[in-house]
Amino acid sequence: MLFMQLRGKLRTESQVQFDQLPFKRIIENFQFSISSLFWIGLWIFGLVVLLSFLMRWWPGDRIITVRFINYFMAWLLMGLVPCLITAWLSGHKWLAATLLVPTFLIALTYLPILVKFKKIVNPNGIPLKVMSYNVWRYNLNIDAISKVIINENPDILLLQEIKPYRMQILKYKLKNLYPNDKLNIEYAPEILQAVISRYPLTPLEVAPDKGRAQKVLAETPFGRITVINIHTYHWGWKWRHRQISKLLKEDVATAKGPLILGGDFNTSDQTQTYRMVNQYLDNSHWEAGWGFGFTYPSSSVCWPGNVPIPSIIRIDHIFYSDHFIAKSARTLAESGGSDHLPVVADFIIN
Repeated sequence: MLFMQLRGKLRTESQVQFDQLPFKRIIENFQFSISSLFWIGLWIFGLVVLLSFLMRWWPGDRIITVRFINYFMAWLLMGLVPCLITAWLSGHKWLAATLLVPTFLIALTYLPILVKFKKIVNPNGIPLKVMSYNVWRYNLNIDAISKVIINENPDILLLQEIKPYRMQILKYKLKNLYPNDKLNIEYAPEILQAVISRYPLTPLEVAPDKGRAQKVLAETPFGRITVINIHTYHWGWKWRHRQISKLLKEDVATAKGPLILGGDFNTSDQTQTYRMVNQYLDNSHWEAGWGFGFTYPSSSVCWPGNVPIPSIIRIDHIFYSDHFIAKSARTLAESGGSDHLPVVADFIIN
């Protein structure tokens, strides 16, 4: 009995001594610091996103945070929502308000492709299907590439990153693509791009200094259509922006008739470069598609351990002049071994 009392006394004295040591205070301060850093981090995140979003119009993509937001805006929206809820439920009202503003602005930006109303089109109009497909220069699976193309059977096909000897094989694979029409191909080996169509094609220009633009004229039964297939350089936004600006001024702004501009733009639908193109032409996905429609990377690109990387950004686009009405637009689920997912747009010709 005496032993038990003595042990209890020693334990009590030890607890008192421990409480007097600085360890407990250090632990409490550490927990406080972690909590403070978390809320400070949320404040910084919210303010950076808000200010960068507002600076999209000036000074624009010159600021690196603006470029980051323009490329990954959809994913920022997915990150802002839980942060906003956490701040609100924790009683940080001003922080919640700061996070609410960019959340609302980004949601409003994507509203046109998240909420769609049925578009009325002329049922007797002339249909035209256009497909843009970066097949990837390292993709050796020509059978898979041809299968994707044959399944869609586009009237006009824009290809990027197709090497000469693979172009020859693909030409053979697609020889029966149009059973009732001739297979027309214009290939530009210097920029590894091709336009394929059921309609006769006339080459007009190959311009590496205009975003690697391949310009052809499609002679259709309902009139001539100017088709521009591009694959803009992926390095340096200023370089890319200047080249697209030159293309717009010299070829798009001066175009007299129907025009299709498509390909791998290496830029998202929120960038300064994209908005510049959108001043002249409409984007088929934003007019007739639904959802974010990410095109890069495809599931053919994997993490170590052969784990597929999800598509995170949309950089492949099909633009059109007001001579057309976009009936539908979509991103295909099958890449045919490419690192890009193909995009398809169905038009009605006015």
